[in-house]
Amino acid sequence: MPITKRIHQVRNKILRKIFDTPVFTIPSELAYKEAIEEHIRKLPVLSLSDSKLVSTLKQEGIVITSLEELSITSTPSLLTAAHKILPTLRKNLPSHKQEFAIHASNAQIMEYPEIFFWGLENRLLDIAENYIGLPISYHGLYFRKDLANNVKVKSRLWHIDTEDRSVFKIIIYLNDVSESNGPFQYISKPLTALLSNSLRYKHGYLQDKTVEAIVPQSEWVSCTGAAGTVILVDTSSIFHRGKVPENSDRFALFYDYSSREPKYPYYCKSSLPKEDLLTLVPKLSIHQQQCLWGIG
Repeated sequence: MPITKRIHQVRNKILRKIFDTPVFTIPSELAYKEAIEEHIRKLPVLSLSDSKLVSTLKQEGIVITSLEELSITSTPSLLTAAHKILPTLRKNLPSHKQEFAIHASNAQIMEYPEIFFWGLENRLLDIAENYIGLPISYHGLYFRKDLANNVKVKSRLWHIDTEDRSVFKIIIYLNDVSESNGPFQYISKPLTALLSNSLRYKHGYLQDKTVEAIVPQSEWVSCTGAAGTVILVDTSSIFHRGKVPENSDRFALFYDYSSREPKYPYYCKSSLPKEDLLTLVPKLSIHQQQCLWGIG
């Protein structure tokens, strides 16, 4: 592991211990509740269908839909750009045995910025803001090839994202995803609460045997679907993981959103470096610019 990465990990652990002390958590939670109450009247107005989507997301923690059903204006441009990158991504090989996902490079995303811009569509920003209940930050996207290589580490293990009180993600399958090629899996909210309380879970990754002792595999839900399937999910509200692909690699886009003042800001980052973000800013509205994480 590079020394700088190790230093950041140690720093984050220290900061988390500090942030989790009552002297920080009590005023932080009070300020959060006040901010939510104050922002209610400022939330953007949604269509009836988008309101139902947000309502289901709040109740279940997840909504399964499709690009066709969402009907986001720039989706054709997104798909055209994504399919230009896919052939290269298919050919890319892992750099070491424990690598389980290969990402499109920053240069590729900058060459086809339509993929990045899709996540800044005003409808999506409004949905995210209504769900989170506060002004939001868009952290960008990750264009991933998840490898069928039997490596079971990190996000392939059960976990909850804890960087903010609500972590809103949009996942788009770019190929057909069956039970055997790496579906997104989750555990329902009630069973997540049971598992979390039973283990006194705070953060980190859980092995299957630990989870299965409390929540049987029959209750693990796999999100299978054709290319174009869309998963809207609050990954801070339910245990989830990417199941290890068995028969073939999985290709997907992951779009990430949080509030502008996340609970643990040191865990948050943009998918693109600041210099790349600044070159995209002139093409964005003021509101879209305000939603960008990483240019402040």
